[in-house]
Amino acid sequence: MAGPFSRLLSARPGLRLLALAGAGSLAAGFLLRPEPVRAASERRRLYPPSQTWPTGQLPGNCTRSRRLCPPSMVTGYPLPSAEYPDLRKHNNCMASHLTPAVYARLCDKTTPTGWTLDQCIQTGVDNPGHPFIKTVGMVAGDEETYEVFADLFDPVIQERHNGYDPRTMKHTTDLDASKIRSGYFDERYVLSSRVRTGRSIRG
Repeated sequence: MAGPFSRLLSARPGLRLLALAGAGSLAAGFLLRPEPVRAASERRRLYPPSQTWPTGQLPGNCTRSRRLCPPSMVTGYPLPSAEYPDLRKHNNCMASHLTPAVYARLCDKTTPTGWTLDQCIQTGVDNPGHPFIKTVGMVAGDEETYEVFADLFDPVIQERHNGYDPRTMKHTTDLDASKIRSGYFDERYVLSSRVRTGRSIRG
């Protein structure tokens, strides 16, 4: 390996100079880097649960001791811009329906298992999504999540499921395969198919 490479450099002096310059740049960049590269560094949470307001300056809608919470539109408490993420470029359902007022209303609530609003929305904050593919942007930690954080989950569900309103509608289920009509495909055009299923946490 070294022999052919050496002959190539000897035949073309210009390549030798280019190789030396490239090696020098790599070495300088490595030595001058202030800190080593980490394969998996911890990401800063955009809704950090441990951030605090100065004592005595908690927003009126947030009752947990020293809990950082966005201001409601009613109380008007100032919020450091560095602590509230800019979701204007996020393309997910959570970003479309989360407002400072909704967050302030839900930020101190937890489910019986301890699931918080921060945990619900973290995935949507960390992943802005694709401009042409809108995702959900939030997760439920347990079945009570849908009730405790209904002010955010209900409109997200309604958008994601084509207008289905969990507050007023009931999903109908019919697993009788004999009722399927026109369920045969022309094998000249259909090579394969896929069926996806999902189920509720309970029932």
